[in-house]
Amino acid sequence: MKVNPFETNIKALAPVSALFHRLQHESFETSVTVDFKPKSEKELAGITCYQSETFNYVFGITKKDKDFYIVLERTEKGESKLIASEKISLSKPVKLQVVADKDEHSFTYSLDGKNYKNLGGPVSGDILSTDVAGGFTGSLIGLYSTSSNDILPN
Repeated sequence: MKVNPFETNIKALAPVSALFHRLQHESFETSVTVDFKPKSEKELAGITCYQSETFNYVFGITKKDKDFYIVLERTEKGESKLIASEKISLSKPVKLQVVADKDEHSFTYSLDGKNYKNLGGPVSGDILSTDVAGGFTGSLIGLYSTSSNDILPN
């Protein structure tokens, strides 16, 4: 499936380019193979764990200068923080995986489809709950792409 990027990012109060699935369980595991080679720092594709534009995680592939990166960003109360980034070789598709065990989320990736590497350690999924973030729709997970990326790798 192809998710064409919009010129808005996940933090916008506007339509974004994402295909969401409502999270129905506290614990889950999901993965996706991303065949994407960003042409600029403004392009990003990957996975988002989403409660709202002000409470979410973005886990994806982007570019800085001539290098490609996997990035993990947490947005809480509208303030975004880069949790981790890692330069990668992008010679073939990358497998991205999210594993949640109640409130603990892990974001991992694989360049060979077999061996996974954690990015950013376990992080709290508390910002995805209606108890913390408010709202009534609950948490979503989805494929996401943008041509207005603002996540800058280290």
